[in-house]
Amino acid sequence: MKKIYLFLFVILSTLSITSCQQDDLNDNIGYLRIEVGTNAYVDTRIAADYNPKQIALQILDSKGGIVESTDDWETLSGQQIRLEAGTYTVKASSNGFDGSESGFDIPYYAGSQQITVQTGKEVTANITCTLANVKVTVNYDQSFIDAFQSATATVKSAMEGVNELSFRMGDELKPAYFPVADLTATISVTNHSGQQFSQDTPITNVKARKHYILNFKVAETGDIGGVSVSVDGTETVYTFTFNVSTEASTKLGAEPANAWSNFAYLEGSILSSSEELDPASMHFEYKKADAEEWQTIAANYNSENQKFTVTLTGLTPATQYAYRLAYEKSGEAYASDPVTFTTEEATTLPNGNMDDWYKNGRTWYPVSESDYSTSGSFWDSSNPGTTTGAGALVNVNPTQGNSSIVHTSGGKSAELKSQYASAFGIGKFAAASLYSGKFNSLVGTNGAKIDFGQKFASRPTGLHGWFRYTSGKIDYRGDKTPAGLGEKGTDDLCSIYMAIAKAPHQLDNTQTSTFFDFENDDNIIAYGELPDAEAVSTNNEWKEFNVELKYKDITPQTEYYLIIVCSSSKYGDYFTGSTGSIMYIDDLELLYGVPSTK
Repeated sequence: MKKIYLFLFVILSTLSITSCQQDDLNDNIGYLRIEVGTNAYVDTRIAADYNPKQIALQILDSKGGIVESTDDWETLSGQQIRLEAGTYTVKASSNGFDGSESGFDIPYYAGSQQITVQTGKEVTANITCTLANVKVTVNYDQSFIDAFQSATATVKSAMEGVNELSFRMGDELKPAYFPVADLTATISVTNHSGQQFSQDTPITNVKARKHYILNFKVAETGDIGGVSVSVDGTETVYTFTFNVSTEASTKLGAEPANAWSNFAYLEGSILSSSEELDPASMHFEYKKADAEEWQTIAANYNSENQKFTVTLTGLTPATQYAYRLAYEKSGEAYASDPVTFTTEEATTLPNGNMDDWYKNGRTWYPVSESDYSTSGSFWDSSNPGTTTGAGALVNVNPTQGNSSIVHTSGGKSAELKSQYASAFGIGKFAAASLYSGKFNSLVGTNGAKIDFGQKFASRPTGLHGWFRYTSGKIDYRGDKTPAGLGEKGTDDLCSIYMAIAKAPHQLDNTQTSTFFDFENDDNIIAYGELPDAEAVSTNNEWKEFNVELKYKDITPQTEYYLIIVCSSSKYGDYFTGSTGSIMYIDDLELLYGVPSTK
């Protein structure tokens, strides 16, 4: 590996020639002078918007605080920086890129050195910036080029979110760079008979400063030859020789399953074949991981992408399964390697029956005292805004438990009562709310910030429950309420909605730009709400409801956040609603099944 050497000369000068410098000496102060020399030889062509030779610099104190920083070390060249005596870390790295992505011609260099500055003494830090990501190059042997009609080598990182990179035979083959993680090299070829096939090779124990050279040549059988390793003092070079047969063998492949709580999406394909395979004879086989017998389900074939798929239903939550793609016809039988997956849990809602309530200080929370003490409350409400901080002057809990009006006898419901919250003649209309998340803070006397969403391990497909609602005539209307909504004198509406997000969502009801935009917000992967036609008075009767989630994205995510919001006044975020509106919520439960998609 060609590397960048970065020499940082850190010179501490304490001279007693002037009174100012003598004061610095008495105050345990010195000077840090930075001189940077580079010896850079990089065998790449640099992307137009990124220059790895431009070195960014940071000087950090012993607590990690940044004392000085620059995007280009040359801005500090020749300067003296006054520093107290102590321990510092000098970090240097290529500016404008952190090495976390893959790409062609984007080497990333980094290095650091810890130094101790002592009063009256000189200290020098020497930093060597070396390649901090992984270099991959691909070569096609001439015999390989002659033998195949087309070929593409694809290198994929095991690190989530990193793009795979392709090296197509016949194109200019540029060096590629990946963040440090294991890799998989896949060669896909088409021979002169039009047969297509591929083979995968894992590259493990990948480390920074490694250069992986992938050489492809023709052999009688498909395998990987020996791996040679050489060290030239600056980098370790791994040379892989892939022996690829010109004759295709039949090989099936199964992709990682997209497993939900009680079903899974399965997908497979024909990686290569020595004969024409009948798609109608392709099927999937599956079983619980510890079972002996395989069960069979027919596969659906998409002729456009040549993929076989099926939605496997009736699975048990939190259970490990195995599956494979298989073929059988006229005595010919093939099967892919098995792929294992574990279904998600069908997680229940904490305190979904609304029976548990705990009062902490002046504030009611829908949670038991023991759960509040150990993990806090899954649910929160508008109560902290009218019982804590400046809101303590109001001292009202718009949301609290009710043991008289319940759907299930012997328990409690959540009572949400819209009202005008005021103290000393100052106040605002406050819609009562119940939501998964946490009240963040008041925004002066103008509103509040709410953190919507609780981390959740599963992907439900709906919300079922019961509500009872009395709608009043709207008597307060905030000045930011959109035209045509929540007009004074019209019937108030309640609100129940639900979403699955990739991260929590903070809403500041003094800033309408922070309000939910379910359709266009990439953070939201699924959402659903109670239709306005159903969000009306229930004539003092309990009404059953189902909110169906529609998924915009069914791709598995690293984590999920469940957002459920109930409000006695739908436009309460705009401070619009009726002081006569009151809502009761009871017996909430999550639904699990095959989702609807948009």
